[in-house]
Amino acid sequence: MELQRTAFSVLAALAVPAGLFWHRKLPWYAVLFSFAYLSLALLPAGHSPETWATLAATTLVSLALALLSRPWPAHSYRIAMTLPPFTAATWAGIALLLTAAAVYACTGIGTGVAWIESTLKDDRVWVVLSGALIAVFGSQRTVARIVKPQVDHIESRISSGALGIEVREFIAAAAHIGWIERVLLFAFLASGNPEAAALVVAAKSFIRSPGSSQGGKLVGDYYLVGTLASVGSALLISCATRIALGLPPL
Repeated sequence: MELQRTAFSVLAALAVPAGLFWHRKLPWYAVLFSFAYLSLALLPAGHSPETWATLAATTLVSLALALLSRPWPAHSYRIAMTLPPFTAATWAGIALLLTAAAVYACTGIGTGVAWIESTLKDDRVWVVLSGALIAVFGSQRTVARIVKPQVDHIESRISSGALGIEVREFIAAAAHIGWIERVLLFAFLASGNPEAAALVVAAKSFIRSPGSSQGGKLVGDYYLVGTLASVGSALLISCATRIALGLPPL
């Protein structure tokens, strides 16, 4: 069984219904999707005991998540007053999760441990991971310092009533937008695709919230300075990462 194919298929079978909130709203859709998707992904590659065990364990995990997510009635299955209420569904979900974990451990522990060991010993993994963390989170303080004069000016205008509260909401969300922007920029630049990174910046210039459009030139300057600082930090760190990997900067 190919490890990469199995791992990504299991993640997709569980992540898609979780992202769509099916475990809470449509639990049987979630369980059926997990079973059907993983069957299509794994069974064509073979019918080994490990494949069937992985399929069964993933289906159990999806069922457990449905049991743990649904607002099932409490009945009389509460334990201590100082602990959150545990229902029969909660205990069943925990039991299924433990069962699935045991099956995963028994069927793939050797391959999994070997893969983890090789990954942990791979210098390139840590270089890229460290570069990504620095680009996304480590540069946030630098970007914040660069845009601080614009932010202070905007806050003073908001306090005086010259700008609306929507502008403050836009400023508050800017840090999270910057995280997403730098994740994409670092991924594209570190992988040697600067054209795709340019598309990210271009797309951002077309997508603006009401707060940015209502702030006028002052918010426009903040938007421009913040974007340039975010792009510059991602570009600098991605180039350093590629150089550390023995690759050309771009």
